[in-house]
Amino acid sequence: MQAPLLAGAAQFLFLDRIPTHAAIDETVEWTKHASGRGSAGLVNAVLRRIAGLVLRDPEGNAQFRPTWQNARDELPLADGRSLMLNGQVLASQELPCASVATGVPNWQIERWADEFGVDDALHIAWHSLATGPTILYAPAGMPESPATAAHHSESHRVFVGPRSGLGDLLAATPHVWVQDATASSAIELLSGDETTPPARIVDLCAGRGTKTRQLLERYPTAEIVACEVSQPRLEDLQRLAHVSGGRVRVCRPEQAAREFSGACDLVVADVPCSNSGVLARRVEARHRCSERQVKRLNEQQREILGVAHSLLAPGARLLYSTCSLEHAENASMAAWATRVLGLTLVREHLTLPAGGPGRPASEYRDGGYAAVLQTLGGSGV
Repeated sequence: MQAPLLAGAAQFLFLDRIPTHAAIDETVEWTKHASGRGSAGLVNAVLRRIAGLVLRDPEGNAQFRPTWQNARDELPLADGRSLMLNGQVLASQELPCASVATGVPNWQIERWADEFGVDDALHIAWHSLATGPTILYAPAGMPESPATAAHHSESHRVFVGPRSGLGDLLAATPHVWVQDATASSAIELLSGDETTPPARIVDLCAGRGTKTRQLLERYPTAEIVACEVSQPRLEDLQRLAHVSGGRVRVCRPEQAAREFSGACDLVVADVPCSNSGVLARRVEARHRCSERQVKRLNEQQREILGVAHSLLAPGARLLYSTCSLEHAENASMAAWATRVLGLTLVREHLTLPAGGPGRPASEYRDGGYAAVLQTLGGSGV
């Protein structure tokens, strides 16, 4: 029953190409075939009740506000407007109202309010409804192109061309790749205290190699070991290694731990996390995040930090990063590394999401966290 109700209501609340009556009729017909006439009758009644909650003018046109105010009689939309409702429909309390309107669990918004304040918590929830633009990282700059526009970060551009043209643009500019400004800023957090460039770097959770590429660009003389546990991602990394001029070696984390124990100048651990800083890009993440999930992730994060620590040479550094906003995955993990592993916290930075629905793409950035930690025995490589 949930599937037809969600699909039917979404069509006339958030889409505008199908008339309300058509969306209801098609949903009811589908339910008849899938669940029988009894279920179809209930779906018909509920959808018509929901449709009646939309405020319309005498001609039947839905009414909108230019911006969302977290009022009880509106639903925020991805274009920045809000759909007006007939009466005070949503929860009377501020945070539960935002939870229903944005689909972000109330416990998570409450946690953000405790951590960052109510205004920022509401902005984070609202930001999750944005359609995230394609952001290009161009550390060395890139030629002017009608397919790109300026971004607030000077080292980034916004891709505004047709999706079909993105591959051609990236192929023509090999030193440019898709990466949000917050994600790239994690590596940039290493700036400021390097006396000697690192000779050997391990990218412990390399994924498809985005940060590996950034490390190649930043440290042109370093040997980089890119690690993954996923076979498809290992294959992606092998393709990157093929064009790296022999500077990238690909292996699984356990192999790196055996071969390079205590012999690495820099280890990057972009760990699995709840994705709460990138909800606009990971729409499903808001529905799977829970206290239990965060605790499970913390166990995995501690395990990865332990492996990372075993790779570090004396005086070497560890870059720990997430795309999470949760204290338990961020500052708490850095504190654990200092307390249990004996690392020193050099610096840390949390970035909250910026921009949002209807805002210029130039303002957009995801949320995330990064911390630089160091072993004893040196002042930095």
